[in-house]
Amino acid sequence: ATTHLIPMATDLGISPITAGNMLGWYGLMSLAGIPIAGPSADLIGNKIPIILTFILRVVVYVMIIKYKSVTSLYVFALAFGFTHLITAPLTPMLVGRLYGVLHLGVLTGFINTAHFLGGGFWAYIAGVIYDLTGSYQLAFILLAVMAFVAVVAMAFVKERTHTVPA
Repeated sequence: ATTHLIPMATDLGISPITAGNMLGWYGLMSLAGIPIAGPSADLIGNKIPIILTFILRVVVYVMIIKYKSVTSLYVFALAFGFTHLITAPLTPMLVGRLYGVLHLGVLTGFINTAHFLGGGFWAYIAGVIYDLTGSYQLAFILLAVMAFVAVVAMAFVKERTHTVPA
């Protein structure tokens, strides 16, 4: 979504400077999510903040599917930016809680590799979708569906502390 934020905004008639400001606010808001999510996860566990992150993403994706204005793109940049880094520290904590720390490096490395390969691939696919359709609409529909799947998948996680058998 961030790779195509400025081109999408300018395609909608928003000035490049305003679109760049949206991306700047996106980046600034990505710093705001972690100090809120970290202490929240310490209090209530990692699962709920991760679920809330993906619910917020579903909401902003649906908003962008429905509304394409300066205001909706700013709301998207602020809200999605807020969620951008939240899962990065919470995922290894959840993995450690579920599986212990013995293989945390391998498990987190695998998750991060899949995440970054998927992110790079998705940026490319969103561009292909735009080239084929002249719109990012289908890309955002697919993003909303994938974020919803993440919510459902996380709902099935049984967060409990890993114990080593005696």
